[in-house]
Amino acid sequence: MKTKDRIIETALYLFNEEGEPNVTTNHIADEMDISPGNLYYHYRSKDDIIWQIFLNYEKKIKQVLLQKDVNYTSMEDMWFYLHMVFEVIAEYRFLYRNLIQLMNRIEFLKRHFRHILALKSQTALNIMTSLADEELLNADKSTIASLADQIALTATFWLNYSIAIYDDDFDEEKKLSHGIFHIMRMVAPFLTENDKSLLDELSAQYL
Repeated sequence: MKTKDRIIETALYLFNEEGEPNVTTNHIADEMDISPGNLYYHYRSKDDIIWQIFLNYEKKIKQVLLQKDVNYTSMEDMWFYLHMVFEVIAEYRFLYRNLIQLMNRIEFLKRHFRHILALKSQTALNIMTSLADEELLNADKSTIASLADQIALTATFWLNYSIAIYDDDFDEEKKLSHGIFHIMRMVAPFLTENDKSLLDELSAQYL
C-alpha cells in the first residue's frame, strides 16, 4: 500500500477510536512510524487528510443512496437498505460524531454533506412512496415527506445519541441495530398488520 493511502487508513482508524479533536498529524505519523515531514509531503494539514477521508466516505454512501433499478417493496428490503447505510456511517463514524465542528471548519465538507443529507431524505422518500404504491404503507404524501426527513435526521445523529445513552463498552453492532430499529418504529404505525408482524420478527432477530 502506498504511503499516501496508509496515511488515510491510519488517520481514519485513529479518528474513529480516539476522536478527531484528540488526534494530531504527529500522532498519525507516530502510529505509522514515519516522520512528520513524510506525512506533510503527501498532505499539508490534518484538514486535507479529513477532506480525503470524506471523499472516500462520500463515494461509498452515494453507492448506497443512488443504487439503480432497485425496488424496495418489502420490510426486508427497507431493513437491508438501512443496514447498508448504517454500515457506512459506522465505518466513518468520526465524521458523524464531530459533524457540526467539521462542517464549520471545512467549507467544502459542509456543502458536500448537505447534499448527502438531501440524498438521504430523497431516498427514504422514494422507498416509502414505493411502499405506499404497493399498498404496504398507509400514509399521505405530506406524512411520507415528514417521515423521510425524520429518517434522515435519525440516521445522521443516531451515533451522537447512542454515545449519550449507552455505556462506552456497549457493542457497536448493537448500537447499529438499535438505530435501524428506531427508524423502522417510526414507520410501523403506517404499515399493514402483516408487515407490522414482520417488523416484530425482524426486531427480535436484530436486537
